[in-house]
This record gives sequence, structure tokens and C-alpha cells, in this order.
Amino acid sequence: MNPSNKELRLRKNCQLYVYVLISQGKEVPEEIQECADSYDYDFLVDCVTQLSDEIEGLDSDTFDRIVNNKESNEARELAYWWEMHQVANKLGDEIVKTCL
Repeated sequence: MNPSNKELRLRKNCQLYVYVLISQGKEVPEEIQECADSYDYDFLVDCVTQLSDEIEGLDSDTFDRIVNNKESNEARELAYWWEMHQVANKLGDEIVKTCL
């Protein structure tokens, strides 16, 4: 059976998180590495919060080196992910203001 879009996104998020951690010389948690490497979708981890927190914690030089690196496919994917994550957060905030 083919993986769902959610399963594919969870795995990609783990891969991006691994990229961010390794780029900083940090240790990658075993469950995150397993999620990123495994084609068995039984080991999926939702690491959006950790990935977002890690990116928010980067200083500007490190952010440029890791996220805005035009030479790296991972950086391009991460930059796109970060942009979409910020848009989704802003939209969520607007919905809360409007509906609550």
C-alpha cells in the first residue's frame, strides 16, 4: 500500500530536522533518525514543533548557512518548508482571532 500524504510529510519533516541538527553538529535523536531513514512507515514521528523551534533558535549567520544555502537541495527544501510553516501559523492565528 502506498503511504499517505501525511506519512510522506512526517518522514520529510524528520529528514529536514536531521539536516538542521547535523548542520549544527548536534546529535540526532534515534527515533528521528529512524523516521528519516526508514521506508517502513511504522516509525513515523511528528517533529514539526522541534524542527520549528530549532530553526527559530538559529542566529542569522547560522540561518543563512543552513536555510538560505543556494548550493544545497536540503536547504532549499527547508527554506520552502519554513516559509509554508510561517504562512500556516499566521493563517491559524487569523482564524483564532476571527472565530474566537
